[in-house]
Amino acid sequence: MNVVPFVLGIAGTSLRVFGPEIWLIPLRTAWAAWMPTEETPAWDVKLTVDAHLAAPQGPLFDVRPQCRGGVCALCAPGFQATVDAGQGMGHLCAHPDATPADIGYFLRVVLALQAFTRGGLLFHAAGVAHHGKGYALFGVSGSGKTTAAHFSAPDPVLNDDLLLLWPSAAGWQIYATPFGKRRGAVRCVALHGLLRLVKDSDVFLAPMTSAQALGELVANTPVLSADPLWLPEVLARWETVLAHIPACALHFRRDSTFWEVIDAELG
Repeated sequence: MNVVPFVLGIAGTSLRVFGPEIWLIPLRTAWAAWMPTEETPAWDVKLTVDAHLAAPQGPLFDVRPQCRGGVCALCAPGFQATVDAGQGMGHLCAHPDATPADIGYFLRVVLALQAFTRGGLLFHAAGVAHHGKGYALFGVSGSGKTTAAHFSAPDPVLNDDLLLLWPSAAGWQIYATPFGKRRGAVRCVALHGLLRLVKDSDVFLAPMTSAQALGELVANTPVLSADPLWLPEVLARWETVLAHIPACALHFRRDSTFWEVIDAELG
């Protein structure tokens, strides 16, 4: 293990990453600002190079975690990885051809589990700070998260793909993450609305039933919904969020007019 690890932290999460400098140097350069903001116990993450593994046939991002009993595994040519939520640790063994993007994806999986065990949720959504209020614009790949973030200018964008939801005494907060594109310096804002993106020629907000909202939110919760052990708590946690935060389907087109509708109905 290296003497000086790379440390990644957001809200109440903290990962201490050990491994070869060829992988850690890019992380230190790109994610220098993402240090723990408070004293929290860190999970140790070990990265190991293994030239005996077959060469990767694609990015680790294409591999979906297989989770059961609180342990997640990612296995593919060039990669052997496990994350044990009970032990609070992760290990990635990878071929020398693995890239910093592969390492970043593995850390994202570890962070999803750690955040969950500490009361938060990693969430596939674009986060926009609009008039001082936080909106999470979510949906499956291709639903328009990056497009909506682009047409939200000049509002700060915490991230165009992945947010961290975190509880506080003042309510649920959304935090920026390093796993996507950002605009502006805002790192955290109180969550005010959950908006399921729907591409349309018209612009309007449509109510969602609790069942619809839960299904959509769980579908956009990475890693956790893959394990039957965690699914009941994932549902319960989203129900807690929905008890305080409205969820709607946002029908929008490729311009900024959807913010006029949001301001009129949710502002």
